[in-house]
Amino acid sequence: MSTHRYRPRNLQVFLDISTFCNAGCPQCHRTDPNGLGMAKWLNYHQWDFDTFKNTYRLHEQDREDNIWGVFEFCGTWGDPVMNKDIMKMVEYVVEYSNAKIYLDTNASIRDEEWWWDLGIAGGKQLTTYFAIDGIDQKMHSHYRRKTELDKVLKNMKAHSQTLAHTKVKTIVFKHNENYLDDIKDMVFKNGASTIIYTKSDRFYKHSSVFDFIDENGDAQVLEKSTIDKKTWQVNK
Repeated sequence: MSTHRYRPRNLQVFLDISTFCNAGCPQCHRTDPNGLGMAKWLNYHQWDFDTFKNTYRLHEQDREDNIWGVFEFCGTWGDPVMNKDIMKMVEYVVEYSNAKIYLDTNASIRDEEWWWDLGIAGGKQLTTYFAIDGIDQKMHSHYRRKTELDKVLKNMKAHSQTLAHTKVKTIVFKHNENYLDDIKDMVFKNGASTIIYTKSDRFYKHSSVFDFIDENGDAQVLEKSTIDKKTWQVNK
């Protein structure tokens, strides 16, 4: 009779660790399109490091047994980088596992030194996806409201100087669809190795426009892209 205990392998964990966000993207799940504040039904909350550690009890043996496959820190309800303990969480995963770490962020927070430190902490196990939606501030912030493109690019460049993988995600609308090659050239120049384009599908049924009121109280509109593709990527 075998005495080996069953162990799961390559577990994939999808995490929302914060409902805080500095941005106000009109089609985001957490955003009220009437003014771009946080949706009224959503409360402010974030995990602390102790909660994370007590939920995912990683051990030295986990690396050898290859239990953990992926830890994905996504921004469905908030940006994970707004969490005060995100650095500790990344360090913990790296210390006790060989899991891949994926992190999605608008990256218009923290400074260049912090982003370099994050890349050092995550090393080759970390892939960070930076949200960049235009070639200049006006185009980028038409959707990615309340963020600064110049700051994002500087943070990304600092991050790219580490062993971490630095990639970009671009949401495609009509207002930026003719500039996708220019966005690609810009992000490659600033350290990205890959750009992933995703056509927005968050429009009301049978509508190609999305109306919203911006943070200044002005009426704005997003228009659906005319490109047929849904998602595609280009590597450097």
